[in-house]
Amino acid sequence: MTTINNNDDNLQVMTRQTYTLDGIEGKLDNSGKIVFTEEEGIDYAATTVQLPGGERVPFLFTVKNLVAQGNGGAFKPGFQMGGSFKTPSYRTGLFLDPKGRGGTTGYDMAVALPGLQSGEEGDDELFKENNKTFDVTDGKIEFEVNKVNTENGEIGGVFVATQLSDTDMGSKVPKKVLSKGIFFAHVE
Repeated sequence: MTTINNNDDNLQVMTRQTYTLDGIEGKLDNSGKIVFTEEEGIDYAATTVQLPGGERVPFLFTVKNLVAQGNGGAFKPGFQMGGSFKTPSYRTGLFLDPKGRGGTTGYDMAVALPGLQSGEEGDDELFKENNKTFDVTDGKIEFEVNKVNTENGEIGGVFVATQLSDTDMGSKVPKKVLSKGIFFAHVE
């Protein structure tokens, strides 16, 4: 499986230059170890990068349904927490490809190729292109706190996340995406 690293100098971002997941809220439980459970907010950003050679790879930068468990009961520099989250497909079932095929709407097969797709074995070559799927995969993220402002209830630090790229509704093999960045949180 190919790994895409967002710190690669040869990688070109095709959509925006920065990605912010914002207003993410959730429950913070501290019964021995801190556990954060994401509940709502702007918890995804549609992203596309271009690899050297021109291949474009879309993925949904997200932390949907994140459950992250910490290595202790208090936020302090060096505190680490991590967990898994769900990565929904980049495109929904209503998306139609250039041939008018979709997961819940559109044609069952490419309209320009009905002769090739007829019969028992006719659809084998184009099966993945014609049979659209909405894939939900798992991702993982690790956080490390490096700043704590107890007076204002704020923490900040760095994160590393891994997830799979889009499958183009089931027709392509996903790539492993590695994202690194900074985070900020207000703890109540």
